[in-house]
Amino acid sequence: MNTPNTESEVLPEEEMKTLHLSVILLTLSGVLTQISGDSVKYPDNPICAVRGFSVSIPCSYFYTTSNPNIQVTQMLWCSLSTNPGWCHDPPYVYDSSSITTSDFEYAGDDKSDCTLLIHNVQFSYSGEYRFRFITNDPKIRYTGLPGAILQVSDLKVSLIRLSGIGTLKQGDSLNLTCDVNCTQSSSQFVWSKNNERLNTSGPVLHFPAVTVRDSGNYTCTWKTNMTSGSETISLLVEDDNTENPEGWPIWMIASLTVGVSVVIITLIVGAVIFNRRCVCECRSVHTEKQKKDVTNIYANVRQKEDDSDIYANVQ
Repeated sequence: MNTPNTESEVLPEEEMKTLHLSVILLTLSGVLTQISGDSVKYPDNPICAVRGFSVSIPCSYFYTTSNPNIQVTQMLWCSLSTNPGWCHDPPYVYDSSSITTSDFEYAGDDKSDCTLLIHNVQFSYSGEYRFRFITNDPKIRYTGLPGAILQVSDLKVSLIRLSGIGTLKQGDSLNLTCDVNCTQSSSQFVWSKNNERLNTSGPVLHFPAVTVRDSGNYTCTWKTNMTSGSETISLLVEDDNTENPEGWPIWMIASLTVGVSVVIITLIVGAVIFNRRCVCECRSVHTEKQKKDVTNIYANVRQKEDDSDIYANVQ
């Protein structure tokens, strides 16, 4: 439950303890809630975030006034790890009056939304965060107590062998386990293989008997309504039959082998027939040429004999 506070002069330590106890008792009894309408609302349970990713801390605030001219002029977020107080003074992880760039981004407004967005979450960001708003009325400025609790954890994907030793081979059994070491009541685990979502859920992905087709990159994505994170692990399954590295069925390999053999035999027979046909045609052409050559020689001889006879008669 969020207890209110107001600006006041510094009180002695004993009086501060008494005042603090009185505030708690009045808040629990409901009396203070009726007197003051100022409030800041955070999530009831701790918020879990994955290191290296982003997380949002939902937050809403409210203040009561009958004067429409009163407006919020400054919004502040502080971390108790660096500012163990009521967030009255710096340092702040966010200050609306200071324009800076950091991992802490204000995603709310100056009306009622005070959501804080934290990027690139680190382990050092774990702890309690408090929101404070200040209006143009010195009497209306408020810090929400207690604040929101942030827990930061790593997302781990582990391979657990259930059977087989050494390198993964076909038939081995295993589990891929996704784990976040923090408490979060409503969360969802989503698995994907080579960036394609799998039709399964839960932190454990079970393989009763792996095959080479199970090889690939498996990603576990952990989601809540405030954050998400993912981690990838590679799975390589070796085949015992090195002649069949793709794990194809035997009947498919046999059919492919027969088909290739038929094609090769057909090509060889066709080449032989084509070669014989070419040889026969060449021989035929050569024979015809020889006949023509013999005919021409015979004609030339007869011509010479005729010429000799004519010459003899003339003599």
